[in-house]
Amino acid sequence: MRLEYKYIVGTQFMFYELEMLPEYVEALTDTLTDVENKDNVCFDFNLNISEYFEKIDTSRTSKEELIEKFETTIAPLKELTNVKTSIYDDNNKARSMVDYRRDLNYFGCQDYDYVIWGESDAFPPKQMFQVLDMLKTQANSQGIHRYITTFAVRKMWDDSWRILEHTEFEDKPYHGAAEEPELAYSMPYSIRYTMSKKEMDELNDKTTELDVRLIEYPKFDGSFLIISSDVIKSGVNVPHSIMGHLVDDTSMMHMCMRILGKQYRQFVVKNILKVHNRNNPKKRTYALDMNEKDRLDDVTNFKKGDWFYRMKKLVHFNLENFFDSQARFNTIKDFEQGE
Repeated sequence: MRLEYKYIVGTQFMFYELEMLPEYVEALTDTLTDVENKDNVCFDFNLNISEYFEKIDTSRTSKEELIEKFETTIAPLKELTNVKTSIYDDNNKARSMVDYRRDLNYFGCQDYDYVIWGESDAFPPKQMFQVLDMLKTQANSQGIHRYITTFAVRKMWDDSWRILEHTEFEDKPYHGAAEEPELAYSMPYSIRYTMSKKEMDELNDKTTELDVRLIEYPKFDGSFLIISSDVIKSGVNVPHSIMGHLVDDTSMMHMCMRILGKQYRQFVVKNILKVHNRNNPKKRTYALDMNEKDRLDDVTNFKKGDWFYRMKKLVHFNLENFFDSQARFNTIKDFEQGE
């Protein structure tokens, strides 16, 4: 298969997420298996080893070891296609996935037809580029150039997500982590279950004919969000009032609706699954809270540093006051001052 279009897939890895990198690189590699002109794809990686938000457990690793692990794991991918890497190591200035994705959008849309938000705890389907190339050709032939594409997800927490749920999962029950933890973490259709790439591939290999739906309102999460570059060129991006590691996807939905309005288009590939392993047990390795005492690697208990909840309050205020408001936006200085 020769790709007609150009793609950039950008992913920030926090230092505590590096244990997930080998599986992630494997999944990206598989998306290129049948691609002849692999140089149409660029994978951009940022390793964030800043200790602005959380500290590195130096009893278990060091910054030097983390950098070596990062570079060694990505090396085989560099032999296949274009790979850009950067490292952020400023303990005094915040830079989060939100900042990374904002810049990825702004710069990526200038040289690529698609900008794709990678995510450390997610797997793209191996069919990704084949499907997206086909979709763009068909969409453009119908005069549609500004659109979002989403692959199917597993069972979500309310019916507003049903349109995105895989056809085999949409009629399954939702199991809340607090109410039904045993089922939430053991049933493959549950968003709390840590699904392997092999399980995802086996499900997707059943598909012989794509089931693609068109919706005219934004509904998506940030893992492998696929954005046609013309969406970003129209002015849609994550506003600078969004900071930390929160609501970049929700803010993008708001901006899509505000700017594109009735012209908003989203293709939902209902029978090709992407996997977002929100509770991957490797997700919080090496992380300590700001007090440098509390380990944060128990993802089943949703343990986050206190900073996260302070930031969440500030950011949600900003989100609620995007439009039709003269309220002052909270800033990183407010966070630093303990507001």
